[in-house]
Amino acid sequence: MNTKLTAVLATMVLAAGFGVQTVSAADNLSLKKGISFVQDIDAGFPIEAEKMEDATLEAGKPTFIFFGARGDLNTSRQAKRVVNLYNRFAKQGIKFILIDVDNPLNASAKDLLKKHYKGYIPCQVVLNDEGKSVWNKVGEIPEKDIARVIDEQIKN
Repeated sequence: MNTKLTAVLATMVLAAGFGVQTVSAADNLSLKKGISFVQDIDAGFPIEAEKMEDATLEAGKPTFIFFGARGDLNTSRQAKRVVNLYNRFAKQGIKFILIDVDNPLNASAKDLLKKHYKGYIPCQVVLNDEGKSVWNKVGEIPEKDIARVIDEQIKN
C-alpha cells in the first residue's frame, strides 16, 4: 500500500472515531439535585451518571472508585469533589466507578466492595492500569490530594 493511501485511510479511521481511547464507565457525572451539603437528607445517591452499573475493571486503564451512600452528609460533600475530578480527568483515560454501598447494582460492584471498601464512607480508591490498588482512603479527602494520585497513574 502506498504512503499516500495509508495516510488517507488513517485519517478516515480517526475521523470515524476509531483509534480514540474511549472509556465505558460512569459517564456524564453530575450532582443530584436536592442533596444537602449541611445535613443528612436522603435525596438518593448524590451523583447521577450514565452507565452507573458499569463496575468492571478494564485492563490497561487506571480506575477511580467512589464508595458512598445516600443520605450521608460526608458522601454528599465528597461527591462534589468526585464530579470535579471526573470533569478534569475523564477524557484522559481514567475510568470512574461509583458504588452505593447500600445498593450495589450488580455482582461486579459487590466484588469491588469486598475487595476495596474499608467499611466507612465515603471511601475512594485508585487502581493502576493493572487493577492493583495504589491508594485507598476513607473520609472527606481534598480534591488536590486525589488529583495528584490520579495524575500519577495517567502519566504511567
